[in-house]
Amino acid sequence: MRQNRIKEIWAAGETAVNGWLAIPSPYSAEVMGHQGFDAVTIDMQHGMMG
Repeated sequence: MRQNRIKEIWAAGETAVNGWLAIPSPYSAEVMGHQGFDAVTIDMQHGMMG
């Protein structure tokens, strides 16, 4: 089973850094995935993806 990095960060009393993506592009998602964020939220309600 994969470890949950966010839960580990919170259990250590630290702050998780989240990226926000609202651009309808797989390339943008790939770039965000390599930026060192602890998590990335993909906004499909307010952007042009949905």
